[in-house]
Amino acid sequence: MIVDCHTHWGMAWTARDGEDPARWLAELDRLGVDRAVVMPHEGIRRLDRCAADNDRVARVARRAAGRLLPAATAWPQAGTEALAEARRAIEMLGARALKFHPWMQGFSTAEAVFGELCALAGEKGVPVVFHDGTPCYALPEQVGGLARRFPATTFVLGHGGLLWHWRSALAAAERPNVWVCLCGPHQRAIERFCAQADPDRLVWGSDYGFGLEASCLDYRLAALRGARVPEELQARILGENALRLLGLAE
Repeated sequence: MIVDCHTHWGMAWTARDGEDPARWLAELDRLGVDRAVVMPHEGIRRLDRCAADNDRVARVARRAAGRLLPAATAWPQAGTEALAEARRAIEMLGARALKFHPWMQGFSTAEAVFGELCALAGEKGVPVVFHDGTPCYALPEQVGGLARRFPATTFVLGHGGLLWHWRSALAAAERPNVWVCLCGPHQRAIERFCAQADPDRLVWGSDYGFGLEASCLDYRLAALRGARVPEELQARILGENALRLLGLAE
């Protein structure tokens, strides 16, 4: 079982394929990826398209025979409307996670409304996935601070600090409610995560879907498989852990 915990239904795919995921899924099939968390793209680019993109992602997922697990986003700048949208996405659209990109969306994780969004996610039992590793709004230590404030909420470092901030991500992952998605660190950093972080809170992702090119799938999968990580742990990272994170473990 392979679950990609970090993909997007990209604007380029909407432009070419509408809401038909057939060719998108074909790329997953090529590498034996069984399921994927699919997140908004236009919705993290434009506040005024947020709700419509959440709806789109949910419709695309419904056309994928259970292989795509929809995520949603909201903009803290919208105030109480952001809370209403997040609640709607979870309760009405079946969102399995909330995704935030503080750098692209342009908000501070210290904003009061964002704190309310984090608390809502904890109440509803869905993880909060971050773009992380980009100053100044999207650093792993900022997510670690949120994890201290909201111990009942599960937080996911969606890029494990990328290439430059993976050490900070490793430190943030000491919090018991912080998970790391190995979708960004180089191979040596992946080995360090697997040796030092809680192995039950590591998952894998590719960032597939922003554009039509699928080489990131090949690259991210090869980075994990080529790392000096025991096969048993690789299997847990690729599948078992993800199912637990998303509340799908049997």
